[in-house]
Order: sequence, then structure tokens, then C-alpha cells
Amino acid sequence: MSKILKIAQTCPKCKSRMVIPIAESDLGHTKQVACPKCGAKYNVPIPMAYASKFESDPTLGGNEPDCSLLLEVMANATTSYQTFELTSDYYTIGRKNSGGPEHRPDVEVATADKKMSRKHAAIRKRGKSGFILKDLGSKNGVSLNGNRLDADEELYLSDGDTFRLGETTFRVNIAESSGNDNDLTC
Repeated sequence: MSKILKIAQTCPKCKSRMVIPIAESDLGHTKQVACPKCGAKYNVPIPMAYASKFESDPTLGGNEPDCSLLLEVMANATTSYQTFELTSDYYTIGRKNSGGPEHRPDVEVATADKKMSRKHAAIRKRGKSGFILKDLGSKNGVSLNGNRLDADEELYLSDGDTFRLGETTFRVNIAESSGNDNDLTC
């Protein structure tokens, strides 16, 4: 069975968000899609850059640069500005545990936002440069670039994306893990 990747797209006519499933065979081609809201049809080019997102791509273990994700937590009434460099394969994001004498953090990226679930969302690294955002069954959902994710959606993050959990906004910065902060080639 071939892997299907979901990419987010905004309808040029009505500006509603849609999710387009693509297969590895779609790479380098143009795919005709129809907006589920207004019915407008248009062509979406599927760039070869998505090749690294498919497990069968030989670059997953090859010459593709190893990337890390710098997650910026934007300040609001309950949360101060923070940054987290995500260098492992899996991170959970959520509200801080209340603590206590034997307090152990239950999420790697924690805020004080009371509208955020304890384990609200997760970011999983895929290959060397792919990062996937997923809602973990939160009460208030996840919005990526202003559009709410469905409960079962997993979407790839791109450099510059923003997502919202509760009342907190996060900004995504993806960079090559080369030790050189000026090298942003991913």
C-alpha cells in the first residue's frame, strides 16, 4: 500500500482551507482539485520537494540535511515568550501539570494556558526534515495558519507556519542542524 501525504491548500476563490491527499506518484505533476465549499476547480502543482516526506525516498538516509525545529511560543496574558529547539523525534505540547513534591513534566513543551489541554498536540519528526503536527484529542482543537485541523488530521509543518493551541500561538522555524545558526537551508 502506498503512503498518502496530506497537504493544506487555500482555495483561491473562496479562501476556505482544504486538505489535498497526494501520493508519491503525484510528485512533479499537477493535480486537479475541487474546493469542497465552493466547487471551484483548479490545478495544484505538486513539487518534488515533497519526495523526502515519503518513506520510500532514498534521501531519508542519504544526502538530505538533518533539520531541527525551533518552536517559538508567542507571549500572551498567561504565557511568556519562550523558544524550544525540538531535536528529538517526538514532542508533546500542553498545559503545565500542577506540580507537587514529586512533580514530573508530562509534556516537553508546556505553557500555563488554561484553554490548552494537558496533552494538547504533538509534533513528530519524519525523516531528516519533515515535521508533522497532530491534535491529541484536545478539547479546544488545533488551528494551523488560521485553519482548524480535523481530529484525525496530521499535517506537515513548513518554515514560517503558525499554529494555535488554546489561546497560545506558536511559530515554526525549521533550520539545518549543522551548528551554524546562519544556515537555514531546510
